[in-house]
Amino acid sequence: MRILAQAADDIERTLQAVDATCDSSIWAGPAGDRFRDEWAMHRSAIRVALDDVRAQAQTISARVKQEEELTPPGATTKG
Repeated sequence: MRILAQAADDIERTLQAVDATCDSSIWAGPAGDRFRDEWAMHRSAIRVALDDVRAQAQTISARVKQEEELTPPGATTKG
């Protein structure tokens, strides 16, 4: 789960970096405008996927914790 959380954080930082880079005060003109329009759509889709991944990771972590609490000490589980 730690690797998944780190990957989600990396994606979050990348979103922020692209946002900062394509600001109209940094990238002016028609090409920048087109990129910002396209980026807004892609960013929304990436955000939805990122939020879903984080929610699923929380669900998995809660399930693992629940399983660990239900498993007697020294017992093994079959996967």
